[in-house]
Amino acid sequence: MGARMRGGLGRSVMLLASLWTGAAAAADAIAWREGTVLPNGDAGMMYMASRGGFGAPFGIDITMLALKGDPLLLKAMLAGELDSYIGGPASPLVAASRGADVKIVGCGWNRQTYRLIANASVGTLVDLRGKTLGISSPGSAPDIFMRAALATVGVAPNEVRFVAAGVPSDLINAIATGVLAATATPSEYETRAIGLGLHVVARAEEVTPLAPYRCYFTSGALVAAKPDAVARFLAAEMAAYHWSMAHRDATIALTRAITHAPASAPEPEDGYDQPMRLGVLDTSFEPPMQRLAWLQHTLEAGGQMKPGLDLTKLVDTAPLLRARALFAGVGAAADAGVVAALAHQGVQAQ
Repeated sequence: MGARMRGGLGRSVMLLASLWTGAAAAADAIAWREGTVLPNGDAGMMYMASRGGFGAPFGIDITMLALKGDPLLLKAMLAGELDSYIGGPASPLVAASRGADVKIVGCGWNRQTYRLIANASVGTLVDLRGKTLGISSPGSAPDIFMRAALATVGVAPNEVRFVAAGVPSDLINAIATGVLAATATPSEYETRAIGLGLHVVARAEEVTPLAPYRCYFTSGALVAAKPDAVARFLAAEMAAYHWSMAHRDATIALTRAITHAPASAPEPEDGYDQPMRLGVLDTSFEPPMQRLAWLQHTLEAGGQMKPGLDLTKLVDTAPLLRARALFAGVGAAADAGVVAALAHQGVQAQ
């Protein structure tokens, strides 16, 4: 989407963009590699800290890397290929129960928004027994949601067949053609699914209301070695979410720029509006201990993780406390720089 700025205003904004994007380098910004899943309808929020230049006032330069699913992100982080990533807590909990060096340093999405989409062969969750279900990858957040949803009606994992079949749009198309019976997708794909004659069998806020959605993960070794860098990164993310929640159109425009979604695609709007409507976002980034405990119990009951993990040792909020102080001192003054940085990418922000 092109920026609609002309003449002196456009030149002024481009000058500000140069100053804003150059601020981090001038201050010897810390390079930070952040991972996330492949871009969906909420990509504008997920990428705002990096694309909007929010790291600059905090002295950190954020580069995003997208991978297919939480398990791959976890592996990349543990291998040192990422400094941190944002994703579902299931894989980190399982890994931590087996001794992996994983830390939760904040959580910005406090509840799931997944939808279990099905074709006409499925009326209720019970009807999924004996069916073939699509997932993005084993152990991913949608996979965990689907298993938890099935458990609410007594359908065991061995009573269905799980098939890894790609990204949400591919999964929905496979259901529409009868290759799959159902799948779990982010809520922004609900409109597209209904348009193809499919329907929603279950919503996360109804069947798994305590399930946590997304947290920030890094290693204990990195927290110990670079606590200030972790705090600066979290402060930049915190500032970005505050800004995104107040700037709907610009965030949606960034989503379209990242995903190359056509103007007719409903996902960018739905990917912004659904989390806002459901109150999913928590800009304090406080880890939701009750929700994490629910997930731990669910994974232990399903035999997916070893029992006995101490969640208080998995969570480290020391960098978060520092991040809040940094954001309070700097974050509110970021608006002009964000407008400039987004304009540099062809996205208009008001």
